[in-house]
Order: sequence, then C-alpha cells, then structure tokens
Amino acid sequence: MNPLPRFLGLALFVVLAALSALLTVPAWRGASPEAPSPPSAAPVLPSPAARAAALSQRFALALSLGGLVLAVVLVISLAHRPVRSGDTKPPFASARTEIDALAKLAESSVAQGAELTRERDVRRRAEEDAQLKQHLLAQSVEEKVRLGHDLHDGIIQSLYAVGLTVESARALLQSDPAEADRRLEQSRAALNNTIRDVRTYITGLSPDSLRHGSFARALDGLLAELASGREVRCDVKIDDAATGLLSPEQAVDLLQISREAVSNALRHGGASLITVRVHQGDHEVCLLVQDNGTGFDASARRDGGHGLGNMRARADRLGATVRLHSQPGDGTRVVVTLPLRSAPTA
Repeated sequence: MNPLPRFLGLALFVVLAALSALLTVPAWRGASPEAPSPPSAAPVLPSPAARAAALSQRFALALSLGGLVLAVVLVISLAHRPVRSGDTKPPFASARTEIDALAKLAESSVAQGAELTRERDVRRRAEEDAQLKQHLLAQSVEEKVRLGHDLHDGIIQSLYAVGLTVESARALLQSDPAEADRRLEQSRAALNNTIRDVRTYITGLSPDSLRHGSFARALDGLLAELASGREVRCDVKIDDAATGLLSPEQAVDLLQISREAVSNALRHGGASLITVRVHQGDHEVCLLVQDNGTGFDASARRDGGHGLGNMRARADRLGATVRLHSQPGDGTRVVVTLPLRSAPTA
C-alpha cells in the first residue's frame, strides 16, 4: 500500500493544529489594544507584545499556505492512485455488468429456442415421412390381399368352371358330339371372358360383366358360367332397388362372395338347386346363397382352402357380417348383411 496519502494527511493535520493554536494565542495572553501614545515629534518603538502578534500572524499565514499546498498534493495523489480490485467500483458499474450478463443470457436462450424449434421441425417431418411410408406399405399389402382374393374368387373359380365343362364335353364326344361341341364352344367363350377379366384386374378396374350391366345381369352371367355342363337349377331373385344402394366396390365384393358360395355349392356340395336372394332391409342390404348339397360340419376346422376366409375378409372390408349354417346332408346357407351408411329414403 502506498504510504504517501497517509503521510500527507498526517502532515495536514499537524499544520491545521498549529494554525489553530497560533490563532488562539492572543486569547490566552489576554492581550488588549494599547492606548494611543500622545503625539510627539519623536517615533515610538513597538512593544514586545505587538511584535509577537505580528510574528504570529505571519507564521499563521505561512502555515495556511503550507496546509493548502499539502491539501492540493493529497487530492492529486488520491486522484492518481491506481484502482485495485478491492476498491469501490464506479457508480452503475455493477448494474452495467448485470445488464450485460442478462443480455448474454437472453441471446443464449433465443439461440437455444431456435435450435429446439429446428429439432422439433426435423423430428415432425421425420415422423410424417415414417407415417406416410407406413400408410403406403399398409396400402400396398391391402392391395395385394385384395388382388389375391379377386384372383381366387374370380379367375380361379372361372377356370374351375371351364375345366368342369370341358370334362363334361369329353364324356359326350361319343354319345352326343353336337352337345359336346356346344360345351366346348361355351368353354372357349368362358376362357375369353376370363382373359378379359384378368386384363381389367391388371388395370385396376372392376370385372367387365359388372361394369357393362347391372348387378342382376352380372350375377346371371356368373351363375351361367359356373353351372355350365352341370345338372343344376338356380332360383334367383334380385331387388334392383337394393342393389342400387350399393357402391361399385360394394357390388363387386358382394358379387365375388356370391361366386365363391355358388362355386363351393357346386364343387364341394354337388348341389342341384341353388337359391340366391338380394333384398333390402330396414337399414341394410342382405345377400342369401342357399343350396341343397351335401353340406359339411361348419364347426370343424377346414384346411387347404381359402374360400370361406376370403368371404369373411371381403365382408370385413365392407363392414358386413357373414353367417354360415351347414350340416352334413343338409346343404349350406350363407347370409351376408351389409349395413347402409344412411337409412334409405321412401
């Protein structure tokens, strides 16, 4: 620590104390002004008290000037004294420091908020991309399943029917060549129709028979194709008002369910009578396919076939229900109930 300010302060204190003492000397001595001497021609010498008072005044003046000089030097030394870390900071210095710290904190918070927003946007876009890919994958799988159902219920059943017709024609080659030729021609026409259906499936269209006619006409063509070369009678009653409430997709699925049920009745049940009904209920459209074939145990597990599973899958896609009743020797009854989105108008 620099001792100069302390030394100057102590010296100034001593000077001021001496000055105070000199100024009070006349009061201690009880000095009073001397009476004026009578005028005379000769000069009068000052008394010792007067000389002491004059000397005191001069010394006091010198002390005052010295004290002033010491005070000036003290002020200058304090002004040029280096500021240390422990000294008091200038006014508003701490406030300015806090403001700077708050400003830096605000800038850091804004930067962190912008970074969090950017990360959230990146994460949201990634989630949207993942959801879109999942949706496309599910759509692809669903389309693959739908195509498999269409191929099984449509193309394969048609080919089965053609094969049965060809077999019946082969048996008639010797006994009735004309009938055999007619059945072979019918098989050729059925194959052409199947090829046309394959093309429409490739282009994503509904079966050709349904696109160019009503549900009843498409069902008649389907039954004629499946029953070709068989001794079977089909009893069909279709309510056109009920089928008019169906969308094209619903009509296709109901037609394919009918195809599967009729094909099963002919191929597995050996039915000679098949009844098909489509009618309108209070808030639904109902499809009935019933046969007088051999039937089967509906509670037993059936492996190796996809027919019943495909029917239920199509019904689930429509939001419909399938009820199947069958007993060995008592035929089979399939009922599909499709709820309508809105109640039918009168």
